[in-house]
Amino acid sequence: MQHIEFYFDPSCPWCWVTSRWLTEVSQHRDISIEWLPFSLAIKNGELDGEDVTGHLDTHTIAHRVLRMIEAIHAEEGIDRGQLYSAFGRAYFIDKTLNDDNFMPVVLQQLGLDPDYINQADNIEHDTALTQHMDTAIEIVGDDVGVPLVIFVNEKGEKQGYFGPVLQGLPDTQDGLDLWDGLSSLGSSSNFFELKRARTDRSKVKSTLRLFEDAASVTPDRRRLTTNRTE
Repeated sequence: MQHIEFYFDPSCPWCWVTSRWLTEVSQHRDISIEWLPFSLAIKNGELDGEDVTGHLDTHTIAHRVLRMIEAIHAEEGIDRGQLYSAFGRAYFIDKTLNDDNFMPVVLQQLGLDPDYINQADNIEHDTALTQHMDTAIEIVGDDVGVPLVIFVNEKGEKQGYFGPVLQGLPDTQDGLDLWDGLSSLGSSSNFFELKRARTDRSKVKSTLRLFEDAASVTPDRRRLTTNRTE
C-alpha cells in the first residue's frame, strides 16, 4: 500500500477539487491518505486581522473550521478527512447553507455535540495547527499553499509538492491515469517540479457527481478567486 499525506485548508476551492479526486482514486488504488491541516490564515499572517491576500474572511472562516476539526479529531477520534469532507460539502456543495450557518449544521449532520462550535474560537488549537504547517513547510519549502501532497520516495524519504492543482474533477478513468503518472513522478527522488500559470477559476461544481444526493449549487454563492498562496 502506498501512503501519502494530504494537507488541506477548507477555504480553498482548488484544494477541494484535488481532494475529491484523491478520495475517488483511493477507491480504486491501493493507497492510504493521511489528511492534515494547513491553515492559510496562519501561513499568511492573517490571524491579527490584516488582509494580506484579499481573502481574509474566507481564510478566517476556514481557520475556525480547522480548530473544530482538531478538537473533534482529538476527542472523538474521527478522521480529519471525514470531517474535511463534511465541512467542504456544506461549504462548496449544499445550496441551502452559507458562511453563517454551515458549521453548526455540519455538527448536527455528524451527530456531534453542538458545543463543538465553541472550539472554533479556541486559540489553544493554533499551536497544533502551526506545528502541522511547519512540518509541511519543512518537507516542501516555504513558497507553498494548498493542496500539498507528501510522498515517500525510493530512499524512504518524505518529499512533497504544492499540487496537483486541478481546475475540475476528471472523470474516473482520467483521474486514475493522472494518479498513476503522478505517483510515479512524486515518489522519484529525481523529480523536482512542474508548474504553469493559472488562467481561470476552479470548477468546484465538477465535484457534484460525487454527491448524487446533493442539490445544485446556487450561482451566487461567494467563492474564492485565484490566489498564489492557495
